[in-house]
Amino acid sequence: MLNNRRFTIILSLIIAICIWGYVIGETNPTDSRTFRNIPIRLVNEEALQNDGLAILETSDTQMSITITGTRADIQRISAKDIVATVNLGDAAKGVNELRVDIRVPDTVELEDKSLNKITVVVEESRSKKADIEVDYQGTFEEDEEPITVNMSRETVVVSGPASQVEKVAYVRAVVGAGKVTEKETTVKCRLTAVNRSGAEVKNVKLSAGSVNVTSELARKKTVSLEVPILDNSGDLYERHVEVPETISIKGRSSDIEEIDSISTQPVDVSGMTEDAKVELVPILPDGVQISSSSAELTAVVTVAPPQEKEFTFSGGDIEFEGLEDGSSAEVRTETITVTLRGKKDDIDQISEEDIRLVADLHDLQTGTHQVELQVECSGIYAELRTDPKKIKIVIE
Repeated sequence: MLNNRRFTIILSLIIAICIWGYVIGETNPTDSRTFRNIPIRLVNEEALQNDGLAILETSDTQMSITITGTRADIQRISAKDIVATVNLGDAAKGVNELRVDIRVPDTVELEDKSLNKITVVVEESRSKKADIEVDYQGTFEEDEEPITVNMSRETVVVSGPASQVEKVAYVRAVVGAGKVTEKETTVKCRLTAVNRSGAEVKNVKLSAGSVNVTSELARKKTVSLEVPILDNSGDLYERHVEVPETISIKGRSSDIEEIDSISTQPVDVSGMTEDAKVELVPILPDGVQISSSSAELTAVVTVAPPQEKEFTFSGGDIEFEGLEDGSSAEVRTETITVTLRGKKDDIDQISEEDIRLVADLHDLQTGTHQVELQVECSGIYAELRTDPKKIKIVIE
């Protein structure tokens, strides 16, 4: 009797456990779920900075991760609970293959991941100071333009991979359309490092992420531009300088009303031997700025090297001086070459008619003589060469 009762209790317990397992399995089964676009975090970057290095690029910034667990546990997990990291502590200059470490909540297990490693390219770091330039968005009247009254900072330090920092021409602060009025208005602007074409330069850091720009709507005016040119060269190079004749300025009406011309710092072309462009630096009164509609403020320097020009003469082109009456002279030298060297504009204006060849026959008797040839030129030149210097003359 007692044995039957124990058997019944044990059997009931076994049946209850089986029923419980069945119910749990049916209502909360094992499942899996894939999370896409999980960001890959780079950690221990200060180790690179301490070694004077910086990240140029990475092969991947996101990945997919699959987890497994009970359906109830999986449903309670979101993408922010999953962490993918890459430790930069062992990275060195050049190309690095670094392992991606995954961390998931304890209630689930990692089943699969789209990446095991990523490529991280590291190069020497560099920093430099860059000017902040304000970019005003929107449409304005023809004679109106925003003017920057004040900025909370005028420069920032750009740092990062040397090749990327080198591309940075300036740092742009954008003031959105409708933010500029006739009264002074201050706007907080995000800063972006850009190249000379205005495209954003990636993978660099700025010492400040924003700037406060105080601006107002101002007037535009076009005035004459005066550019002093300095050339203290003592050589034969010719230097021609082309500069803009006008400049567009902007400012409050009271500040620009009496301005008729703007001067620049002198452009010194002394010693230049090649064509070049020189940036002009206007000298602006207080409260006056250059308008964005102004022409490119550069001086175009064209350099012409010394010019040589060669003339060929025959004996018949030589004039005789001092030939005694009743005597005749004949030049037995077939050709004479005269070479002139000087500034291009001067040499280009010289022709054969400007050159006179003379042989001085004073006190020479009948016979054959070597006579030094005298060459005269009415043009402007620096050097004159004659070949040959002496000619053969027969006097009869």
